Amino acid sequence: MNIDSSQKLEYLYKEYSRLSEKSDELIKDSLNDLRLFGAVSVVIIIWNPIYEAILATNPQFDSALILLLGFFGLLAIMGIVAYLILLKQAYGWYFVHNLQAYELEIKKLLEESENSRIYNFNLGKEESRFIVAVYKTSFKSLALACVAAVNLIPFLILWHSKILYAVIYLTTALFFSVYFFQIFRKIMKQYSDRSYL
Repeated sequence: MNIDSSQKLEYLYKEYSRLSEKSDELIKDSLNDLRLFGAVSVVIIIWNPIYEAILATNPQFDSALILLLGFFGLLAIMGIVAYLILLKQAYGWYFVHNLQAYELEIKKLLEESENSRIYNFNLGKEESRFIVAVYKTSFKSLALACVAAVNLIPFLILWHSKILYAVIYLTTALFFSVYFFQIFRKIMKQYSDRSYL
């Protein structure tokens, strides 16, 4: 390896390390974002005084409508947090793609074989999209559990108050859930071809 190759390797490795650190920070930050779901408990806590104040000033107001509005508030907060997490996940996959490009260049300079397992991002690459399949399954399972809770619990509570409001809520919640999974599917489709993982 000549001096030029050595300098290039040093530069590539520094940039690879920097991107890897940024990727690690992003992953840790994404996991910490799950704490944002705690904002839902704040909405639940402050909704009761709002509910009581509305009913105290206007007793003939439909209490089921107030309940529906509260669940829409929860749905909005949960949706914002979910889309924020999805945005960070897409950014994370972008980092992985860039790390792989650096990894391939480093392997060329080190004259490593194509199937070398020196770097983690190529583990399982020859298998049927191993990393994407594992990630996709676990993220989809978590998202489905959250969607089921956010859709079904308010629906069942509203069903006992007023069936029309239950149907309105479920229709709206399902619309946002389907939209969320379509975005997730597009992200996975973009990052699951052979040029990525």
